[in-house]
Amino acid sequence: MKERLWIRAGKLYTPRCVYDGATVVARAGLIQGVLPGDQAAPAAGDVVIDAREHIVAPGLIDIHVHGGGGHDTMDATPEALDGLAAFHARHGTTALLPSTVAASPEEVHRALEAVEEAMARPPAGARVLGAHVEGPFLNPARRGAHVERQVRSPDRARDDWLTRHQAAIRRITLAPELPGALELIRDMRAGGVLVSLGHSAPSEDVLQQALMAGASHVTHLFNAMSTLEKMGPLRRVGLAEYALVCDGLTVEVIGDGLHLPFALVQLIVRAKGASQVALVTDAMRAAGLPDGRYQLGGMAATVRGGMAVTDEGGLAGSVATMDQLVRNAVAGVGLPLAQALEMATLTPARILGIAARQGEIAVGKAADFVILDRALRVVETIVDGNVMRDA
Repeated sequence: MKERLWIRAGKLYTPRCVYDGATVVARAGLIQGVLPGDQAAPAAGDVVIDAREHIVAPGLIDIHVHGGGGHDTMDATPEALDGLAAFHARHGTTALLPSTVAASPEEVHRALEAVEEAMARPPAGARVLGAHVEGPFLNPARRGAHVERQVRSPDRARDDWLTRHQAAIRRITLAPELPGALELIRDMRAGGVLVSLGHSAPSEDVLQQALMAGASHVTHLFNAMSTLEKMGPLRRVGLAEYALVCDGLTVEVIGDGLHLPFALVQLIVRAKGASQVALVTDAMRAAGLPDGRYQLGGMAATVRGGMAVTDEGGLAGSVATMDQLVRNAVAGVGLPLAQALEMATLTPARILGIAARQGEIAVGKAADFVILDRALRVVETIVDGNVMRDA
């Protein structure tokens, strides 16, 4: 795009700073300037968006999302990845990590191939940053909505797909207590992959070893993991409590009001701070669709009243969107909007190691924006300086 994009904001959240009446100027997919007021004059041919009645913020970043709008990462097709990205762009997401589920090596291989293709194409909606491999290396006792027969320990002979697709794998979730998991953590971290602990019930000793090996994040805190338990007359912390007090671990929460009570989310933010807590949807294909029966990676789920439940009675991801999570964080949890936006933008960018380019409105960073009305509903989503009209 040769012409510049001008966005005149009523309120601008960077999100670290809040400005009344500011103008953002972008060109060729990057932010060129953040100016006070709206006095600067665009040139002929420039694109001007009048958002003086609205809020302008960085585009939302979802680092854990399986599907939406009828599409799922495990569909393993270009159409599915494009559809997923377009659906979530309608809800303010400008970048995401399509997430896999525990499946056969062949199924995961096909899904990662599709993610690689999506990464190489211009964004059809939200930018595909890479894949989040969730499973199959999960504790069977904490598998959640993952098919039991697909959950297992790492096996290098079977898992050559980890090496073949390492360039596309930005994040992996695993249980560190499994045989071979600590070695896998070291290898993945050495290859630049974010290693996240989840679907797990490790001892404190194993947790310390996992951190030393390179693990730095915890998947959907308090869900599908060990928590405080009584052992005889004593009490032992689980992964959840360990994550709350360990400065070396960032965390994510599914802020839909179902996976965690809002009071618990408030406690998590008080313990960790907004800079260490990311909002994630963990959304499945039914997000944006009517109630009914759906599949999440081979597991059937019934969606009713905004809740996806497996036949076993557990939650099957969510049907939430990132803009909904921001509204929940403000209205339900009681956080200031600046903190809620930080947890949906700059914090996930920091966790992924991409904050030098994304997650913040600042000169030289990606021209990814969401425009919200005063009720925090999405008005426009902009990716690489392009308004996502098709999304």
